[in-house]
Amino acid sequence: MTEKSQKKAVWMADILCLLVAAIWGSGFIASQAAIDAQMSAPLIMALRFTVAAVVMLLVCLPKLKQIRLTDLKRGGLAGLFLFGAFYTQIVGQQNTTVSHCAFLTATNVVMVPFLVWAVSRRRPQAKTFVLALTTLVGIGVLSIQPGSFEVSFHYGDAMTLLCAVLFALHITTLGWAVKETDVMRINLIQLSTAAIISIAVFLLTDIQSVSRADFANGFPAVLYLGLFSTCLCYFLQTLAQKHTTPSQAGILLSTEGLFGSLFSVLMGLEPLTVNLVAGGLLITASVVLMEVLPARKSRRSGRNAS
Repeated sequence: MTEKSQKKAVWMADILCLLVAAIWGSGFIASQAAIDAQMSAPLIMALRFTVAAVVMLLVCLPKLKQIRLTDLKRGGLAGLFLFGAFYTQIVGQQNTTVSHCAFLTATNVVMVPFLVWAVSRRRPQAKTFVLALTTLVGIGVLSIQPGSFEVSFHYGDAMTLLCAVLFALHITTLGWAVKETDVMRINLIQLSTAAIISIAVFLLTDIQSVSRADFANGFPAVLYLGLFSTCLCYFLQTLAQKHTTPSQAGILLSTEGLFGSLFSVLMGLEPLTVNLVAGGLLITASVVLMEVLPARKSRRSGRNAS
C-alpha cells in the first residue's frame, strides 16, 4: 500500500468512527421513541438484539463451522456484559433525560483503565486519576437542577452509571477475547448471547407489556437500533480499527455523547442549558484526554525508536 493510499485509508477509517459515534448518538433518540411508544426495556432489548443477531447470523453463515469452544466462552462473556450495559442504559433513560444518559454512558472510557489495572495489576498513570475526578465533577455539574444548587442524582442516573461500568467491562473483555479469535465469530456469539438473554428476561418478567406497546410507532425505532446502532456499528468499528490506531478511534467514538445531546436539543426533546454545556464539556474533555495523552506519548516513542 502506497503512502497516499494509506493516508486515504486512515482518513476513511476516521470518517467511519465518526459515523459510528453519530449513529450511536442518534440511538438515544431511537430508544426514547421506543420508550414513548410504551415499549418496555425487556421488549426493546429482545427485539433489538434478535434483529442484530439474525442479520449477523446470515452474514456469518460460512464461518459457523469454524466456531470453537473458546469462541463460545469469550463471546458469551462479552455478550453477557453487552446485554447488561444496554439493558441498564434503557432503564436509566426511562428515568432520566436523553442528555444525561448520553454523557453518563460516555464515562465508560474513563473506567476502562481501572478495570485493566484490576486485571493486569498494572497501575494507571497519575493523570488517569485526575481525569476520573474531572469526570465526577462533570457529572455533578450535569446533575444540578437549573436555577438552583440542588443536586439531582436520580435512580435513572445511577442506572446509567451502572451501564457505563458494564460497557467498560464489555470493552475490556472484548479486547481480551479478540486477540486470538475471529472478530466476526465473536460478534455473532456476543449478539446471539445478548439476544437469548433478552428474550428469556422478556418472557419471564415482562411478556404482559406486549398488550400496551404501540408497535406501529415503536417497532421502526427498535428496527433502527437493531440494524444500525447494534449490527452495523460493531461491523464498522471493527473495519475502521484495521486502519487507524486504537487511541484515535477512541477519541472519535467518544463523541457519541456529543451527538446524543446535539440530536436531543435539535429535535426539541430538551432545552440547551448551562449545566448541560458545562457538565458535558467536562465529561467529554475527560474522555478525550484519556485517549489523547497516551496517543501523544506513543507517537513520541515511535519517533524516538526510529
